[in-house]
Amino acid sequence: MNGRSVWREEDAETSLSHPPKRQKTFHHDSSSNSRHDHYTIAWICALHIEMAAARAMLDEVHEALPRHADDNNTYVLGSIKRHNIVIACLPADQYGINNAANVMTNIKRTFSAIRVGLMVGIGGGVPSKVDVRLGDVVIGTRVMQYDLGKVIGDGQFQRTAIPRIPHHLLGTAVSALRSKHELDPSRVPSILRLKLEGHPEYSRPSSPDRLFHATYDHESTTASCDGCDQSKLVPRSRRKSNDIMIHYGAIASGNQVMRSGTTRDNVARQLDVICFEMEAAGLMDILPCLPIRGICDYSDSHKSKEWQRYAAATAAAYARELLEELPMAEADARVTCMPNPHQCSLHERRQRLLDSLRFEQINSRKSSIRTALAKTCRWFLSHPDYQAWLDPGKLTQHHGFLWISGKPGAGKSTIMKFAYSSMKSKSRYKPAITASFFFNARGEYLEKSILGMYRSLLLQLLEGYPDLQAVLDDPDVISFSQNGCPSLNVLKDLFRSAVSALGQRSFTCFIDALDECDEQQVMDMVQYFEELAEQSTNQGVLLRICFSSRHYPYIVIQRGIRLTLEDQSGHGEDLATYVERCLRIDDPALLEELRPQLLRKAAGVFMWIVLVIDILNNEYQHNPLALRKRLAETPSDLSELFKDILRRDNKNMEGFLLCILWILFAKRPLQPKEFYHALWSGLSLEDLADAQIPDVTVPDASDSLNRFNRCVISSSKGLAEITKSKQPTVQFIHESVRDFLVKERGLRELWPDLGFNWESSSHEKLKQCCDSYMNHPLVRASVSKLLSGAKPNPRTGILREYPFLEYASQHVLYHANAAAEAVPQDEFLSHFPMSNWINVNHLFEKFKVREYSPYASLFYILADKGFSELIRTRFKKDPHIHVFGERYGYPLFAALANGNKDVVAALLNSPSSARNGVDITEGLNYRKDLKQYADQTPLSWAAQEGRISIVKLLLQTETTVDDVDEMCRTPLSRASENGHEAVAKLLIDKGADVNASDNGGCTPLSYTSWKGHEVIAKLLINKGADVNARDNWGCTPLSQASAKGYEAVAKLLIDKGADVNARNNWGGTPLLGASDKGYEAVAKLLIDKGADMVAAFHIDALVLCCCKEMLPIDELKRFVSSDAEEHIRQVIQRQDDEDRRKILDWLTPIDYGPQQSHYFNHRQPGTCQWLLYPTGYQAWLKASKRTLFSPGIPGAGKTVMAATVIDDLSARVSEIFQLQAQCDASLIATSRFIPEIVETFKGSTS
Repeated sequence: MNGRSVWREEDAETSLSHPPKRQKTFHHDSSSNSRHDHYTIAWICALHIEMAAARAMLDEVHEALPRHADDNNTYVLGSIKRHNIVIACLPADQYGINNAANVMTNIKRTFSAIRVGLMVGIGGGVPSKVDVRLGDVVIGTRVMQYDLGKVIGDGQFQRTAIPRIPHHLLGTAVSALRSKHELDPSRVPSILRLKLEGHPEYSRPSSPDRLFHATYDHESTTASCDGCDQSKLVPRSRRKSNDIMIHYGAIASGNQVMRSGTTRDNVARQLDVICFEMEAAGLMDILPCLPIRGICDYSDSHKSKEWQRYAAATAAAYARELLEELPMAEADARVTCMPNPHQCSLHERRQRLLDSLRFEQINSRKSSIRTALAKTCRWFLSHPDYQAWLDPGKLTQHHGFLWISGKPGAGKSTIMKFAYSSMKSKSRYKPAITASFFFNARGEYLEKSILGMYRSLLLQLLEGYPDLQAVLDDPDVISFSQNGCPSLNVLKDLFRSAVSALGQRSFTCFIDALDECDEQQVMDMVQYFEELAEQSTNQGVLLRICFSSRHYPYIVIQRGIRLTLEDQSGHGEDLATYVERCLRIDDPALLEELRPQLLRKAAGVFMWIVLVIDILNNEYQHNPLALRKRLAETPSDLSELFKDILRRDNKNMEGFLLCILWILFAKRPLQPKEFYHALWSGLSLEDLADAQIPDVTVPDASDSLNRFNRCVISSSKGLAEITKSKQPTVQFIHESVRDFLVKERGLRELWPDLGFNWESSSHEKLKQCCDSYMNHPLVRASVSKLLSGAKPNPRTGILREYPFLEYASQHVLYHANAAAEAVPQDEFLSHFPMSNWINVNHLFEKFKVREYSPYASLFYILADKGFSELIRTRFKKDPHIHVFGERYGYPLFAALANGNKDVVAALLNSPSSARNGVDITEGLNYRKDLKQYADQTPLSWAAQEGRISIVKLLLQTETTVDDVDEMCRTPLSRASENGHEAVAKLLIDKGADVNASDNGGCTPLSYTSWKGHEVIAKLLINKGADVNARDNWGCTPLSQASAKGYEAVAKLLIDKGADVNARNNWGGTPLLGASDKGYEAVAKLLIDKGADMVAAFHIDALVLCCCKEMLPIDELKRFVSSDAEEHIRQVIQRQDDEDRRKILDWLTPIDYGPQQSHYFNHRQPGTCQWLLYPTGYQAWLKASKRTLFSPGIPGAGKTVMAATVIDDLSARVSEIFQLQAQCDASLIATSRFIPEIVETFKGSTS
């Protein structure tokens, strides 16, 4: 950014008056090498004077080539040396990041082989430690978008700029040229003389290069600084020559003009930049681009046009010099732009996030809205309210809000689609984006939620202005580890950040049918847009929002323009136009008579007009004499009209009911073929259709959709249609039909037999359709045949013949669960064909990990799918609910993995998750991956988690209190280990075995001692727990508590009879464990309680105490007595070669890493020698030629052959028989240098 836009508004200069020297013009022919795919360099300019300088640098000028249909750029084509170059310039008076991005995007459309971009032109310098002067050239080794950020809590603007660094291929060319300049001067001056001779306006100006202090603003009323205070000039040394200098550093890029010295310096300090400009950030994300800027001012208020042309020329000259240096291979290479050297996949990450915003039905509703009849809706574009909304000067009055309200069926969606299409076509040639979202209550979740709306609008905004995709790079908003679509709150933050970065561009949103979204969601969304609109207005960002909705619920907005559709004269004229064109009456007098009656009864509701005209046209064909009577009898209310239509046509009401129920209550909208077979399945159950399944594989002679269209229209009596979206579905013609049937109780009035629980009764009918279809003999035979064969894609084949099978199998249990609230499902579940269902489910399951085994229990499937009502139904007849198997092990774990609280409650046989006023599932850590619980039972899991309410409920089922998990651990063992006293007491009261041991021989007391839970230990002991129980390693509860330093637990165990001298399988005692870890209090307690300190050495204990820390020999001698010589000899002699080898392996370096080498360097040689007694070792050492590591002697860190030190070691072996051990515990204490315990030992042996 460099303040360029001020000059651009006044620019009247023309380009070069005649072509520069040494240029040739080539015309294209069949042999020309100047086809589109031969152009690999894009040269982008922002001003026409920059483009003139660029044109002057060409060696050859080529003839123009055809452009892509959507490309609005104008190009100069040519070459420099071996490079074919495309030169493009931004539109006049349209500057900044976004316009640059649009130009580059168009270049890529026409010239797909472009690989490298150069953004060449003028820029504003930053006076700093880098001595930048006017005319110098700055090469952008890093680009920062400095106006990208967010407003934080204290109102401060926090920049979130992320550096864009061109790929190293461009960087290497810059480095090569830079190294060349170290030895030889730049060729820029000679290139300027050669290429711009005869154009003095592009030579160095005679006006002085003046730099004023940052705090001193321009005072003169003219652009010249002659009238400014010259005492405010910054003193600078004079350069030896007028030749320009080339600087390399970061460039700040943004959409706004930088003309403040203080702000310039603040930004420069924060981002470490040396130049400001307005385009590069928009290019870096589209193509690897190198900014090259000639300095024409200092980014302050003292701006002047005098240095513009010269700065443009110096930048262009450097660009040419760089291209002369750039090899062809580099120009042609496909490179990408990275945010930093360690993140080469920024573009891929952005694209992944953009793709996550898309969803299949993103434009379904808009596509299904019929285009306005010719010459209708045009009045809206000239309406005063619409024009006021478009007027930027009135933005502070309405904050960009226009709200269209109208009756149901008035035509709001049609007018919204018309306005959106009109504005979008006009904004095609402007820096403006028009986006839309049409809520659809009849669609899937994302079509009728604000989550889908934010995803859609954000996607349209970021794809329309690619530079705004930089908001996706802010780690404070969206983590770099983000997978999938961001959350709703993150989407709102991203949308706000993107809108804030719009600058001078406009963004308009058309959001239709707010009444078809949840009311609370709409309230929150409107408040969000109000805040965003106010913020945008204050920032000068042109954001417009057009809402449409019914009159109710009425939502108040602080500022905005409201327009009621049915009150507009233009809307009335549209209705009259429709009547005139669509009412097929050849009697002009009758037509003239009926028109005002139709318009009056319609009361502005377009849907009413459409339906009634169809009725009258049909009546006129069959009974033209009763047309007036038919119109008079037609209700003017839309709901009453629906009722009248259905009462007059009472044929095939069974088919109509099924049609209505499928549209109202299907889990998802059905596709035409699905609907066709679903309707057949229901009618065949009542013998109202052929027994044979209709063949849908043979298309109609004229149109493959005719048969299904006819079926939908006839079965719905004209109230449903097939949508015109990419994946057509069957829907009501308007949301008012659903309102009539549900909200206004039309369904219950027409079919009172459905009863009070009409929704459950409806789902029961749909369940029967699914069940009957899925278990049809032909369908089952086809499924068996497919599963037994080896076809690569059996799913496609089966759906071609039986299109309803996927829906029927996937959702039969869904409808049964919904019906279960009022209709018993016991019989259905008892006879549910599990084997067949699992087979069919395999055909349509996309993820193998989600497939069920042939032995899967019904409870598990119901829990995994989330059908709590069916679980409660089944539980009454089959209490064996906790059966192990499948992906998550138990049904309860499947419910936890899917986060379904109702299912958790159902599996616990609880009517709800609330128990005694407390939610038993509150705080549960729902996980998608429960691998850590894979070896547990539900009861052991609940005990481990301390969930006493769940434990109680599980114990009320057929779960036994001592059910063991895969580790043979009981629930009491889990509760004891984790310190859950209440759960442990409950389990013991229910008869839990306090001495039950697991696979490792550990008892509950072992676990609670290891964790130091004194209260539970006391509870277990009082209930008969064995205090001396040994696990598979010979450890007792006391040794566990001692090794962890739990004095209170150790005292409790000793008081209850624990053996203080119990040895484990390696000879270790509780005292050894306490001493090893340095637990003085526990060691003293054990000695006071009679721990035996005189014990035989065990080889592993010897290795542990002597080899781990390598006790110095002198320290060892201090703690041995004179009466253990024979005992030590016997111990040593008892060891076999394998045990002796253990010691040697501790002492000999075999592939030691750095950490172990450091460790061995601290060993004591005397102790090493003491351990290496001669018996049986000399021969082994010599035979194996092992080396002995002797780090404690001169030459430490080196190894020598063992044979050279054996004699020395043998001479010392007699010391073995002079040493007598007090006990291995004293050795451990001494080896750890624990003074307190050493003193304890010394005192006990004195």
